Amino acid sequence: MFTKEILLKNKVPFLRFKKKDTLFREDQIAVNLYYLLEGEIKIYNIDSEGKEFLISTVSENMCLGEPPFLLGERYPANAIIVSDTAKVFCFNEELFQKFMIDHPEVLIEFTKEIARKAYDKTMKLKSIVHLNPHERILNYLKIHKRGLGLEADEKTLIDVTRKEMANSTGLAVETVIRTVKKMEREQHLELINHKIYY
Repeated sequence: MFTKEILLKNKVPFLRFKKKDTLFREDQIAVNLYYLLEGEIKIYNIDSEGKEFLISTVSENMCLGEPPFLLGERYPANAIIVSDTAKVFCFNEELFQKFMIDHPEVLIEFTKEIARKAYDKTMKLKSIVHLNPHERILNYLKIHKRGLGLEADEKTLIDVTRKEMANSTGLAVETVIRTVKKMEREQHLELINHKIYY
């Protein structure tokens, strides 16, 4: 969507982070929109019992915090750097509006990306509320593949832990482990060196 060159040309501030740095916290007012150029960021919530719920993992060339930023709301989750380093561009409201007015083709792509994320979150919520563990995991794998830019019928190694899957699907880790093994026996997926191939 954005390129490093166009962001630097438009004087969008550039920030560097290291592992475990916090980009933003839940309930903090969203005065910035972030674009991750390099690295990986985890978006998550922590419930009243201290259990972490993984919302998503943001990889390179993706935006973070669009809805609360655009609405002038608070961030609904925490964002922490999980890669060794991260390079992030940071828009404030004035800069973002000027940038989008000057680059309408980017605005169209940005709008499509927000729609895709909203659709994925709706599907994830639907699976948590309505589906059994087997269907929740299949839905998670499909959404994960789509996030990698893969088609539904393209197989790949899913580079996530059972704990991350549990946190994203609302299941217990033990349930994920049992269900994944059952899914392998039923030939819905393969396990290669303990990694899911789907």
